[in-house]
Amino acid sequence: MLFTIRFSFCAFLITLFLCVLQTTALPSFWPRRSFPQLKLRKRTLAGAVYICTDFNFRGDCAWQAPSSDCRIPGTGDEAPLSIGPDPGGFCVLYEKSTCEGREIITLKFPGMDWAIPSFGGMKCFVGDGAGQNFTAEAPIELVNGDPRLDGGAGSIKNRQLKDVLEAMEKDGFSEGLIGLEKKTYY
Repeated sequence: MLFTIRFSFCAFLITLFLCVLQTTALPSFWPRRSFPQLKLRKRTLAGAVYICTDFNFRGDCAWQAPSSDCRIPGTGDEAPLSIGPDPGGFCVLYEKSTCEGREIITLKFPGMDWAIPSFGGMKCFVGDGAGQNFTAEAPIELVNGDPRLDGGAGSIKNRQLKDVLEAMEKDGFSEGLIGLEKKTYY
């Protein structure tokens, strides 16, 4: 019985010591470890743009891949109220839906989330948008397909698989597209 009391008392003292040890702070002279601040950014694709039908990038939103083609992102109630080019690219908003005539505004990252002026069409490019004439053609990489858009319409991989996909369409996709190649959009 004496052993049980001593053992219980010792266990109590050890528990009390550990509790006090955990609640005491380190002295102020103790060196603190400093950790580098990490700034994380979303992965983006220069020349791409994020468009939403409501203010503050809300409502119906869509991310559009890089393209030098003239785009008509929406009209009436579906007109964009937020437009945000990805870093490394810019978009030019034009007066007419054919992307001709007066250039209304040039948007760079992070874009505008309200007060988008009325416009007809837009083109997006890779670069910083410096200079006055933005109607120059987009870089050739975008015209020939960007390998980072693996399998997407106009990509290099999609063009390489064009004959295979056409044969599958004629066949009626009897075997389907699943499993043709992993992580590739057709």
